[in-house]
Amino acid sequence: MAFDRPVWVGPFLVDENGGITPPRDHDARFTLRWRGCVMHAALRVVDGTSGDSAERIELRMLAVLGRVPSSAEASGEARNQVLTMLRDASREAAGPLTLGLSADHRVLMRECRDLAQPLTSRALMAEVTGFVLGVAPYLDFAAESGVAPAGMAKI
Repeated sequence: MAFDRPVWVGPFLVDENGGITPPRDHDARFTLRWRGCVMHAALRVVDGTSGDSAERIELRMLAVLGRVPSSAEASGEARNQVLTMLRDASREAAGPLTLGLSADHRVLMRECRDLAQPLTSRALMAEVTGFVLGVAPYLDFAAESGVAPAGMAKI
């Protein structure tokens, strides 16, 4: 079904052919949960770099895999083992995925992708699904290594 003009649907401008564009003045964000893991996605329009004047759409994704046990909850040896395993997994992260540790000891996995234009909702979901599937082995690894699921930290 063709539209007479572009319309706003949620945070996206949808053109007459079904192409979606995030707003230019702020990120279009959404959150999902998969296998107990909270994942955040943000789309933004980015100006062309250097000699390229074309705008592009950037998709930034973040998964919170869990939290490293505090020294009060785990022995020093067990905690060091978890940190060593995370360092090793970070070296093995596939492609553009990066694994890191936040200041509050949350284990984070990030990825940033440039999306082909025109962007459709189907293409966006395919990109997000690719990220989710790429994170899956790290969720298993984190659980096996003693990382507490997100939201399980004792305060």
